[in-house]
Amino acid sequence: MSPGPATAELRAVLGAPRGRRFSRPGTSTRPMATPCSESEPSDSAFKAREQRILAHMVGNPRVAHRQAHGVLPHWMHLQATRIVERERQAHADSAHSEHLERPEGPWKPSPTPDHRPLPIIPRPRPAPDDGPPPPRPPRPPLPRRPRRPHSHRKPRRRSRVAWHLFGHTLAALAGALTHHFTSGLF
Repeated sequence: MSPGPATAELRAVLGAPRGRRFSRPGTSTRPMATPCSESEPSDSAFKAREQRILAHMVGNPRVAHRQAHGVLPHWMHLQATRIVERERQAHADSAHSEHLERPEGPWKPSPTPDHRPLPIIPRPRPAPDDGPPPPRPPRPPLPRRPRRPHSHRKPRRRSRVAWHLFGHTLAALAGALTHHFTSGLF
């Protein structure tokens, strides 16, 4: 494969505008340019011509920017055109409005001053040598929490000594009676 057509095809892909660089699924034709034939200039001839032209434009700031940063994308040229068109439209609108506001006769009212809103400047932070800080407003009291145990464990049931004593006595009596009645059986 010769290096010329591949380089030309690559140049065609990179030089195509955004959205037209690569083929899309479902389309039968490739949107980019066809590779160059033998009659078109080669890559080295193109670079030599470009260098000759750039040598003539040494003082141009756009050329200096291009040499430092590369070629500007297509959308930047479109945006510059839009900005120029917007400025023309704004200038035409202001000239048209001035023409409509001119009074007829020798007396002219003074123009209304152009009041721009003042910028909002935040208050400076207090410095340590400014003096005592202003008193803080009192905070509202916190809501009361419900009473609950102070530990995370379940609270123990309090043992009642009398109930324990009663249980032991009852168990001892039941054992004595059982022993008394069953001793004759054995």
